[in-house]
Amino acid sequence: MSFALVYLTSKLMSNFNAAFGYDFYIVPVQNALITDFSATPTVDTVTPVDTAHTVAYSNGVFTVNSVAFAMDGTDDAVRLSGLTNAALETDTGTEDVYTYDDETSGYNQSVATTKSFSISLAGIANFGDAGYKILRLTEQNTVADGLRVAFKRVGPTGTTEQIVGYGTLTGYTESNEVTSIVSWECTLTGYGPYHLTLQS
Repeated sequence: MSFALVYLTSKLMSNFNAAFGYDFYIVPVQNALITDFSATPTVDTVTPVDTAHTVAYSNGVFTVNSVAFAMDGTDDAVRLSGLTNAALETDTGTEDVYTYDDETSGYNQSVATTKSFSISLAGIANFGDAGYKILRLTEQNTVADGLRVAFKRVGPTGTTEQIVGYGTLTGYTESNEVTSIVSWECTLTGYGPYHLTLQS
């Protein structure tokens, strides 16, 4: 293989990243305490909740390491450990416009009307992990106590790309077949826009 080909290959490969090393953080919030879901939430990842901290939940409020959460988005974020998937999917709703005009030569005109997004989360179950407990309890009480989450995804490794926003945890599923490692899946359905910061 020539030097030029090796150099070109190395340059091309340097622009790609393996699909690992994503960090995903959530902050449980009460729907009634967030006044603007279109604004970018402040997800504090500098001092995240320790994985060994105790977690309790009652009447719409988490108590982590004996400290009650404010539930207004200002609490420390919790990192979801053991993740195997954190894939973003967006969708654009459209309406087709049909008129008597022949400017489009008989083709319909599709007009974008709505945007939506979801994030498919999956991971290995660590039953003692604070992040796992907060995820499970938030999803369980989404309807009863009007809970959502502020979230931040960073990565993959070697990049600074971030997506931040609010969402609702829905559709929790666990896999616990005999001889297998217990794993889980959960969908975060976007509530309002997500905010994207690309690699500079």
